[in-house]
Amino acid sequence: MGNILLIVIVLAVFYALMILPQRRQAKQRTAMMNQLSPGARVVTTSGIYGDVVEITDDRIYVNIAPDVEVELDPRAILRVVEPASTVPSEPEEEETPISAAVDESDDAAKDGNLS
Repeated sequence: MGNILLIVIVLAVFYALMILPQRRQAKQRTAMMNQLSPGARVVTTSGIYGDVVEITDDRIYVNIAPDVEVELDPRAILRVVEPASTVPSEPEEEETPISAAVDESDDAAKDGNLS
């Protein structure tokens, strides 16, 4: 009876030390790959940095230098260095309230500067 209990304890420790961390890493990797999008800066398992250009089901295309694009297996992506930046919206011009615009033109007329 004691031997069976010892075997069960050893198997439980083995499971806790080996299997659970692997599952956690697999979940983190899946989450990273699901969030990967064109424009993200990545590093490959071989240490090459580049920008993701396109993602297909079984390939990732990465631009590593001007006019140099490589085709990679998704497993070659080690980590995302910088996520894809959102496209900034057009900077909005400050609108001058109509009353302020009228006041400025009145001031110019009083000064004799009608340009």
